[in-house]
Amino acid sequence: MNEFDEMAATWDDDPIRMERAASIAQSMRDILDMGIFQNALEYGSGTGLLSFALEKDLKSITLMDESFEMTRVAIEKCKASQVNHLHPIRMDLMFDQYQPKSKFDLIFILLTLHHINDTEGILSRFKDIINPNGILAIIDLESEDGSFHDREFHGHLGFDRNELEKKVTGAGFQPKHYDVIYNIVKGEDEDKRSYPLFLMIAQSLQDV
Repeated sequence: MNEFDEMAATWDDDPIRMERAASIAQSMRDILDMGIFQNALEYGSGTGLLSFALEKDLKSITLMDESFEMTRVAIEKCKASQVNHLHPIRMDLMFDQYQPKSKFDLIFILLTLHHINDTEGILSRFKDIINPNGILAIIDLESEDGSFHDREFHGHLGFDRNELEKKVTGAGFQPKHYDVIYNIVKGEDEDKRSYPLFLMIAQSLQDV
């Protein structure tokens, strides 16, 4: 059982996570015309906080996460809420064979990319399953000094905008928008730190 499996049962108990998802959902609405997307994917969806915040905006959302317990909680939430257009599945795109019946118009990923060591690899997988002209929305940490995680961490210490845009472009997407949309605050008094979250929007290019 990984750390996210262990935290799944109480993940939604934190009101800050609920507020953050609502705020990020509104930022996405402010930038994107959500009504044009027929088929969306949230990758690294966890218990589905962001997808649930967007469930009235999107016609169909696949919630994909590698954690069995996070996915189980998301399935239970869908049943309890009688939400029929959210579809949680347990899947790791970097290791599992997956090809959707129809490709996605929108892929969004919140605070997950910095956990994936092979950035180019996961961006390539997104390109495989997104429609031409589809939208990729990445919400994650700007570069930080390693203090964000209060445990041993082996992923990325946030992302530099220029470096990430190069990788996104190399994977076949055209960056369209970048902005800081939220700040995660940790610590108290003189130890209080703010960690900015960016929203990068990129469009999938037509394959030549």
